[in-house]
Amino acid sequence: MATSLASAASAERLRSAEYKAASIQGNTHLYRLEHDKSVAFFTELEKEYPHHPGPPLARSIAIWFRELVARDDLDLDRFISPGYFNRPANEAMSEEDKEAFFDGVRQSQERATRYLEQHPGDIDARYYLGACQSALGVFAFTIERSFRKALKHGKKSYRIQREIVDENPDFNDAYMTVGSYEYVVGNLPWYIKWIATLAGYHGSEVRGFEYLTRAATKGNFVKDDARLLLMVMYVREDENAYALEMARQLHGKYPENYLLHINKAQILERMGRRVDAAKTYAAVARRALDKIPNYQNLPLDKIRYPLAQRLLALGSQDEALDQFQGAAEDPGTPGRERALSHLRAGEILDTMGRREEATAHYRRVQELPDYDGTHGTAAGYLRHPYDREQ
Repeated sequence: MATSLASAASAERLRSAEYKAASIQGNTHLYRLEHDKSVAFFTELEKEYPHHPGPPLARSIAIWFRELVARDDLDLDRFISPGYFNRPANEAMSEEDKEAFFDGVRQSQERATRYLEQHPGDIDARYYLGACQSALGVFAFTIERSFRKALKHGKKSYRIQREIVDENPDFNDAYMTVGSYEYVVGNLPWYIKWIATLAGYHGSEVRGFEYLTRAATKGNFVKDDARLLLMVMYVREDENAYALEMARQLHGKYPENYLLHINKAQILERMGRRVDAAKTYAAVARRALDKIPNYQNLPLDKIRYPLAQRLLALGSQDEALDQFQGAAEDPGTPGRERALSHLRAGEILDTMGRREEATAHYRRVQELPDYDGTHGTAAGYLRHPYDREQ
């Protein structure tokens, strides 16, 4: 009975308080990096709201987001790297997940179209049609690595959402798409921008920030999404204090999200706040070791060595030593990184005057396969302590 009433209500009104509350619950799973829970939640919500275009689209977004996290494509340094998404992906998305993504978008489009047939001109249904084009655009850019295809879908979405805000300036969710499109097109390199202009693509960085800020402060469903985009854009523009504020707001709301925690450390590092950055990186590692909810999903065997390198570069020698030793003793650490971790740990211990502990690490290097001359380096350190000045 409750389900049928919810379905009837959704058929009459797409932006109901009941649907918003349910949607927030599903998005909370997403921002906590509980992707499977988010997918399952929106799959069930599709049944409760069989006329609503929102749940199938949200399911698709959760599938896409899960893929980016699995590939480590949401690492901030990668995400803002020029040309990163122009290169072929190292991993291919499974056909099952691709099919599920496109199925959700297709179902959302069909539901929105049917709703428009029953409610001509409905602004919410049109918004979802625009949101579907946005989803296809980001998928084309990040998964299919097709900038041209992404721009094509982006332009379609922009036109729909632009019409909406022109018609109703208080429809604040639409400003996220309008703002991101304005920023992207306004940021095109000069040798592409003139072609884009001839093809009818126009944008402005200033308007992009203005519209996204509006979505982040006044949006109904998209506040967190807009904040996340603003964080990335501020980093690209070297406005790191603003980026840090966005990261802090989001991580404060979703403390289970280790990516946002790492983002804070990366931004602090860019700001030159080396001590604060090192403390933040170390805090991430401690939460993972303590198996704080969702931090236990961090692949420590993969991240410990690069994390230790970063801590050492930031001048946090004690924290770096802990991570090098942890990586060296973790059987899951790749062989080359285990050998290098023993070497780096020995070097740090030598600089601390802890010679006996250092030589133990150098001997462990010689018990492992020789990676890029690690045996020779360890043998040299066994004869003469490591000297940073040499």
